[in-house]
This record gives sequence, structure tokens and C-alpha cells, in this order.
Amino acid sequence: MPYYMNGEQLVSSDCCRDLGVLVTCDLSWSQHTAHVSKKANSTLFLLRRAFQKSSPIIFAKLYKTFVRPLLEFANSVWSPILQKDILLLESVQRRATRIPFGRVRPQYHERLAIMKIPTLSNRRVRGDLITTFQAMSNKSSPIHKLFILSSHTLTRGHSFKLAKEKFKTTVRQHFLSNRVFQQWNSLPEEIVSSQSTMAFKIKYDIYSSQ
Repeated sequence: MPYYMNGEQLVSSDCCRDLGVLVTCDLSWSQHTAHVSKKANSTLFLLRRAFQKSSPIIFAKLYKTFVRPLLEFANSVWSPILQKDILLLESVQRRATRIPFGRVRPQYHERLAIMKIPTLSNRRVRGDLITTFQAMSNKSSPIHKLFILSSHTLTRGHSFKLAKEKFKTTVRQHFLSNRVFQQWNSLPEEIVSSQSTMAFKIKYDIYSSQ
């Protein structure tokens, strides 16, 4: 249905930018994924020209400072669903980890271990859990009501377990409160009951590295 203003028909679009995130009418994140991957690759190209001979540890710091934030900005709002989008994002990090090793280099996961960098998929899970903790521990949070505590008190696990929401669409299935459900409920009590966000991060990083 066309919309008009002062007799002029407004141009319609299937995609719009909202606070740096490209939102499409079908809530697919493929267009945003392609956009941030291209932007991150451009920045990575500049780093490669300037710091190609840096050590893996130094280049890891450069990557985490200038490139990775482009791939992770607001990713509690958006999260890739399709495997091709997940691989596209990870391909940027794969490329970044090759640079300090040159032509003779170890496998991807070995490079990650040497450079002390987790996969982007693991980083997204961590970001979702941090956002969930912040929302649940602060009743004045604008997204506090998105998370509903489970009424089943006899089940195993911690005292802040989430109730599982019923959904009919893939989009809703991958909404923050649903995609974080399993990971959040499986956390130990001492992590979810942390007194601050920083304490939660520290405890979770130790837990996930075991």
C-alpha cells in the first residue's frame, strides 16, 4: 500500500538503517551481515598493509580493537540464522588470523588458540548471555520484561532459569530471549548470581574456557 505526503508518493524500501543496523522487512540479517563483513574486510586490508609483519599477539590486539567491533556491534539485536551468513562473518576472522603467520600457517583453531581469540559464534553467545544477565538483574532495564522466570522450582539448575516461550516462526525462534534459553539455563548458580556485569564476564570466561 503506497503512502503519500503533501500529494507526493513516498518511496518504499525493503530495508532501512536503524542505529547502524540494517533491518529488512522479513527480519533476515543477510543484508546486514554482508554489509558489516565488507566493512570489516576493508579495515582488515588497511591493517594488513601497515602491520603485516607483526607478531600474532600484536596483530590479535589490532584485530580485536579495529575489526571485531564492526562484526559485533549491536549483535544482541541481530544474529545470523543462515549458515552462509555465519560462515561469512567467520571468514573475516579466518582471514585476519592468517596475516601474522604468512604462507606457512597452522589450522584455524590452532591460530585462534595462539592468538587467544574465540570464534565469533562463541562471542555472540557470550554477548547474548551478558545482555540477558544485565536485563534480569536490573528491573528498570527496558528489556527486563522480555525474560520470564520459570515457575518450575523443582527442576535442576540455578534459581534464575528462564521459561521456554512457544513460537511458530523461525524469526521468533532466533529472538534473543529464545536463542539464549538453553545456554542461560545451563549456567551454574555462581555465575548467574554475580553481583556485577564485570563479575559475570570474569566467571563466565573462566567457565567457558574449561
